[in-house]
Amino acid sequence: MGQWMDGYLQRLVKNREENLEGGGRDRIEVQHGLGKLTARERIDRLTDPGSFEEFGSLVRDPYARLASVQKPSPSDGVVMGLARIGGRQVMVYSLDYTVMSGSIGDQCVWKMTELVQMAGQERLPLIGLIDSAGSRLTFKNGFAGLNGMGRLVRNYCLYSGVIPQITLLLGPCTGPMAQIAALSDFLIMNSRTGFLWLGGEIESKAAGTAEFHMQKSGQCDLVADSDEEAIDLAKQLLGFIPDNCWQKPPAVTPTDDPDRREEALLEVMPNNPKFTYDMHEVIDLIVDDGAFFEIKEDFAPNLIVGFARFDGLVTGVVASNPDELSGIMEPDSSDKYDKFMMFLDAFNIPMLNISDTTAYPPGDKWERMGVIRHGAKNLHGYSHMTNPKVTMVLRRSYGGSNITMGCSKMGPDFIYGWPTTEFAPTGPESIVQAIFHKELAKAKEAGNYEQVYNAFLNPLKEQFSVMNMAKAFTSYYTVHEVIDPRDSRAHIIKALRASADKCEPLPEKKRYVKPA
Repeated sequence: MGQWMDGYLQRLVKNREENLEGGGRDRIEVQHGLGKLTARERIDRLTDPGSFEEFGSLVRDPYARLASVQKPSPSDGVVMGLARIGGRQVMVYSLDYTVMSGSIGDQCVWKMTELVQMAGQERLPLIGLIDSAGSRLTFKNGFAGLNGMGRLVRNYCLYSGVIPQITLLLGPCTGPMAQIAALSDFLIMNSRTGFLWLGGEIESKAAGTAEFHMQKSGQCDLVADSDEEAIDLAKQLLGFIPDNCWQKPPAVTPTDDPDRREEALLEVMPNNPKFTYDMHEVIDLIVDDGAFFEIKEDFAPNLIVGFARFDGLVTGVVASNPDELSGIMEPDSSDKYDKFMMFLDAFNIPMLNISDTTAYPPGDKWERMGVIRHGAKNLHGYSHMTNPKVTMVLRRSYGGSNITMGCSKMGPDFIYGWPTTEFAPTGPESIVQAIFHKELAKAKEAGNYEQVYNAFLNPLKEQFSVMNMAKAFTSYYTVHEVIDPRDSRAHIIKALRASADKCEPLPEKKRYVKPA
């Protein structure tokens, strides 16, 4: 080897040694003391051993800072590159909190911007691990990290729906970078160290935490108690998602009988319709091996969304939960439904709707919260979906839920109903109260209220029963078949198989205009 080459290689080795040290051993110890992994340790945990190929390792911060002592800036605070997860290629970046508290410098943000574009062009999933104090302050250029932020945001938006974008929030994330978390398809937060805040005064201890963004804002999709758990959740999530919008989700060899009958399904629903039940019990009984990967579990729990498999086929599940607010469709659940259904459609993932809901709640409170416009998002979104869509109605399908949950002429591929299904413009109980209120008032005075009330209610419920409505196959309120609940799994799998290669063209247009 020539001496001239030997000198270059020595410089390259020195550069890599500096990168491995990050912001220094003392900073790494602080990171570990906080219970956090370093940027490189996170990538090692996430990716297949030896598969990570770094990009931009020579980059350094080119600007002078206000601090009297210049701090090291290996890779300008972001480690990124190409890797494999479970044998699948991905693009990954990890902000390094040991380097100036993970602050976003000018070269740092441009590196991430280029990586997003590369991921989009190569059609590979993008995973970002964020641990950052925000934009970096420099003496000459002010907030240096703002220079490329607009392009970073634009690239995230342009490649939305082209490649899956997953963000892990394992430390602070404030200012403009908070928008990256919001733009991602899925956000996983470390409950102990993750903090997401756009700016302004913080008025409570819970603000910005994983709990806050799971239960209040609905921004967080999954919560973990450590970096390791968050990374493991990301790997599980990726297992349900294709590499890009031109592929189908990865199927696996099934280990569960597709024709399995579930006697326990006959025991889930209470005999008295006034009583509730937990829809999770139904989901666990019908999916492969009882394995359900729920998203946004603690946000708007009256609607359940998540991933499962049926005979090895990935399926997105959207289900009313009568155990929470009677499974009503209110603004938060509508937003939860909207984003999830758009993701499923973008990445060719079938959707199973399981419906048992009294529909949209009436009244001044809900109207002021925008129940109409939030519900309109679901109607608009469902109308544009071309992925396989299967609906199963268990009990109540009242009012607008009949449309929103894919029970009517909205274009589901297959609709099944249990014999207990009721289709109605509103709850039969409400109709009885509205029409026969005078007769009921007299009965209350006479002391035979229950007898009179049931005399009006029971014929109405029989009229709204699917066992009557299914007699007219072309009716607005109908199903393709009324099924034995015990055979729900087998019917769903056959429907998913039948619709796997469906063709559902939409009117040609530049783009649609979504309700506000």
